[in-house]
Amino acid sequence: EPKQPVNLISHWEGKQRKANLFLAIPYNIPNGCAAAYFPETNVLVPLESTAKISNTPTSKSIIITIEAA
Repeated sequence: EPKQPVNLISHWEGKQRKANLFLAIPYNIPNGCAAAYFPETNVLVPLESTAKISNTPTSKSIIITIEAA
C-alpha cells in the first residue's frame, strides 16, 4: 500500500540497525532494491564496513528488510 509507514532494518555480521517510521512510496526501480535519503538513514550503515580503496562506509551496499511500523 503506498505511503504505508515502515521501519527499515539493516543486517551486517549478525547485528541489526533500525530506522523507524519512514513512508513506503513505490518507484520504478528493480525488484529487491530500495532507496532512501541520507543522513536520515545513516543509522543503517555499519561503520565497520568500508570500501577497500577509499575507506568510506558502504552506504550503497547494505542489506535491509522492511517491516510495517
